[in-house]
Amino acid sequence: MDILSQELQDFLIRLGKEPDCVSEKVEHYIKHIMHLVYADEEDMLQQYYGLFGNDVKPLEDIAKERHVSNETMLKIIEANLRKMAVSPEWQMVKQLINRQVDE
Repeated sequence: MDILSQELQDFLIRLGKEPDCVSEKVEHYIKHIMHLVYADEEDMLQQYYGLFGNDVKPLEDIAKERHVSNETMLKIIEANLRKMAVSPEWQMVKQLINRQVDE
């Protein structure tokens, strides 16, 4: 996984564990960024990371539901992370988050 994708993944893991760690504005932007991927993959990512009220669902369960191997499921997750991580939207949100941390 490249650095941009890893940064986004780290943020999504934190957001899933601590939903109140960001402002409502940032949460709104993250929801918007999630719309950059297909709806079924957006749902899958929200389940995998436990976002927006979803419980964290193990990779194995998601892969089984989709009738793919764990390895294939992980590749799908990484591809979607990459798609979102290189977007101008995520770059803007990342700057906003960094500014909030600095304040």
